[in-house]
Amino acid sequence: MNGTIYPTRQISEIRLTMGWAWARRWLPAVAACASVALVLAAARWAKDPSLNLLAAGGSLVCFYALGYSVRKYQQPFSPSLRHLKRHQYGDVWNSLAATPELAGQSAAGEHEESELRRSVQSTIRNLRELASISPNDEVLEIGCGIGRVGRELVPHCRNWTGSDISEKMLSHAARRLEGVENTRLVLLRGGSLSEFPSKSFDVVFATNMLGHLDEIDRWTYVEEAFRVLRPGGRIFLDNIDLESDRGWIMFVKDAERLRSVERPPYMPRFSTSSEFVAYLSHAGFETIAVHRRPPLFIVTAKKAG
Repeated sequence: MNGTIYPTRQISEIRLTMGWAWARRWLPAVAACASVALVLAAARWAKDPSLNLLAAGGSLVCFYALGYSVRKYQQPFSPSLRHLKRHQYGDVWNSLAATPELAGQSAAGEHEESELRRSVQSTIRNLRELASISPNDEVLEIGCGIGRVGRELVPHCRNWTGSDISEKMLSHAARRLEGVENTRLVLLRGGSLSEFPSKSFDVVFATNMLGHLDEIDRWTYVEEAFRVLRPGGRIFLDNIDLESDRGWIMFVKDAERLRSVERPPYMPRFSTSSEFVAYLSHAGFETIAVHRRPPLFIVTAKKAG
């Protein structure tokens, strides 16, 4: 099923704080033009010549405000999420996918299609190298977002299934994957992979995703990944590495920036490779290996076959 949202469960629509001005993006241009017209009219009909200078200065200010507004509106709008808790993953990421641009920025830090496709190339190389993805593999991605990885990975495998807890993210993924063969999108019911039967995939991976989850939810997905993998199947997980210099610098900057404010519910939680190795080991995986790709660590393993 190409670009099809698969399970039947629909999660309820949530209220998005889009902002009055965001819904009226024409307003800055109208306000700037009206201001210029008023200032010029005053300069023309007023008797004081000094108003000519005021007109010129006012015009510059108005056009600067217009240019600033245009630049700001080119950036995705970030809705307020204060009413949501971290564990409300579906609601959080539905909020962060209110528009295609915001969805891309939230999932990958980019919203231009060309940049989205360019940003994923290192991930594709890592998956092909470390998970040994081949043209015969049926692949499952947990937390696929807008399908950024799947769109570039599917030429290298038999088929790709993208799963996510956010219905809105999947709707944007369906649009991006329209016409791309051998892809499927599945809406997850919660913190598991219960939509999939056991032993149904050759590779399961999660990239740029587990850092947004609490530890218990990370463990649950690892357990579920073991269940849905066929004997000999492989798993690929990554997160920002606290033990790397770059990862630690990122952590410290976040700590300084957010020390005295409420942390947003989507804020990533960095970790160490030993945490993920523990999950994989206790789930039953073998041949566990840690790979360093600063600021990330990547952990791979196999299910006995």
